[in-house]
Amino acid sequence: MTHPQAPSAAPPPSVPGSRNTGLDRARAVATIAMVMGHSLDAVLSDAARDGVGMVAYWSLRAVTAPLFLFVAGWAFATTVQRTGAQGASVLRRYLPRVGLLLGWGYLLRWPGWGLPLLFAGDVAVWRHFLSFDALHGVAGALLLGAGMLSVVKGRAARMGALAVLAVLLPLASPWVRATVEAGGWPLALEQALVSRTSNFPLFPWAAYFFVGGLAGLWLTEVNRVSHWLCLMSVGTVILVLMTLWGGDPRGSDPTLVAWRVGLLSVAAGLAMLLPSRLDRLMAPVGRASLWVYVVHLPLAYGWSTFAGLASRVGRSQDVLPALGLALSVLTVSLAIALPAKKLYGRWRGRGRNSESAHQHRPHPEPTAPPTAPSTPLPSGEGRGEGSGAPRLSQ
Repeated sequence: MTHPQAPSAAPPPSVPGSRNTGLDRARAVATIAMVMGHSLDAVLSDAARDGVGMVAYWSLRAVTAPLFLFVAGWAFATTVQRTGAQGASVLRRYLPRVGLLLGWGYLLRWPGWGLPLLFAGDVAVWRHFLSFDALHGVAGALLLGAGMLSVVKGRAARMGALAVLAVLLPLASPWVRATVEAGGWPLALEQALVSRTSNFPLFPWAAYFFVGGLAGLWLTEVNRVSHWLCLMSVGTVILVLMTLWGGDPRGSDPTLVAWRVGLLSVAAGLAMLLPSRLDRLMAPVGRASLWVYVVHLPLAYGWSTFAGLASRVGRSQDVLPALGLALSVLTVSLAIALPAKKLYGRWRGRGRNSESAHQHRPHPEPTAPPTAPSTPLPSGEGRGEGSGAPRLSQ
């Protein structure tokens, strides 16, 4: 019987501490917060949104998507560094993942309700279809990050490159937005770069991904101080500086990104503080974040011609019923996504085992079949196909 093996790029199982449980907790918190936030947004009434508690929640909810991108970048950069991937191997590993994320992203935005207009070239429908959402944003940032880390070697150099990208994207966002809005750009590229109708364009949203990568590489060498304390300390310092400086989050892209980086750093630190006894439950949720996202979005907002809660219920619920519906969406999403992720992992494991067994199968030297010493073989006999050659078909 064969047993699933880890992919060749994964670290050896004997390496202690190779699994970052704190990162798993942060990913799980980001995933759960994302599902709950989308579900509440779909059904919570306008009157309920004006309550004091919900106003505070809605302000904090602004950090959910940045946290999602942050932990994705953290996982990406630390995996590349831990596995020692360099050059083309980084691109070979992550280009298929970029394609998968883009494929799911565009599939979730498929306008089945407006196909005649789509095929007729209606700009509004095409803008909807090509808009960048969270999966597109992760894919675009992953493509940029993989390209960067494929040519930059060494932890310090990679931290510097990620820091440059994290700072450059918010600073360049106003210029890129003005340039694209001037016209003449392909619609797909326009939607990817700036936020006309896109929720998560690369400028500036990919910055959170690169901040996460920078934090992940930094924390890999921090052993004497708890990682949660490092994140919360950095986040607190950023928030204090922004408060003293008086930067308005709505004033510019750099100030908004700075505020959110401070908040998400504190949030990630708090997530890492969760009890370790929850790891068995939370780690699978974090690792199945893509699956949970794909499942929950149609339930909350609908897909194609399928009506979700936003259409079936609408913004009509008070806080408690809305929370009940959000928890129901979370439960259904996890009930579907976790087994699906597990089955997919087993299927991929069998595929890797089969390929590995085929590549490493021993090829013994051909030997002549045993014959009686008193009966020599005629010239050329006993060396034909199927006699002494190894039989690989069995």
